[in-house]
Amino acid sequence: MNLDLRQFESFPAEFSAEVETDSMEYEIEGVEFRDVMNVKIDIQKVRDEYYCHGSANVPVEEECSRCLNPFDAELSGNFNFIVRTSEGSNTESAGDEEDVLYTKVNEPVVELNEVIRETLLLSLPLKPLCNEDCKGLCPGCGVNLNEETCECRNEEADERWEGLKDLLE
Repeated sequence: MNLDLRQFESFPAEFSAEVETDSMEYEIEGVEFRDVMNVKIDIQKVRDEYYCHGSANVPVEEECSRCLNPFDAELSGNFNFIVRTSEGSNTESAGDEEDVLYTKVNEPVVELNEVIRETLLLSLPLKPLCNEDCKGLCPGCGVNLNEETCECRNEEADERWEGLKDLLE
């Protein structure tokens, strides 16, 4: 996805788009995109720099880390970056250098695919869950404990802790 800054006559400006996610540019392992992604960006211009604050939202299907069933979720995140023209001033500006995208003065177009992909990656939960009360799989027989109960007995206790059982009596 490209952001062409020439299309705006005055600033502050707002950009919004619906982006198809079927391309390899946004592919994230373990996540299947379900629909188009909504991207919104607020743009402010100061001299030769464009300060951009945006958000990306997309419905996805993830795999629960406890029961391994697929479930519907939404990835959403915010991002910030600065667009500088290559002939812009070298004075100090807010933000880290890694958040700066450079473009030509006569062709102020920046590609946002990597910025959006990083935002979506950072919005992934560490352990995706279908719901907070998910019981997961039985470690003995592998049955989904959300759907049925199993007859397994997990009485494999570490013998080093046997002395503590006397304290409970």
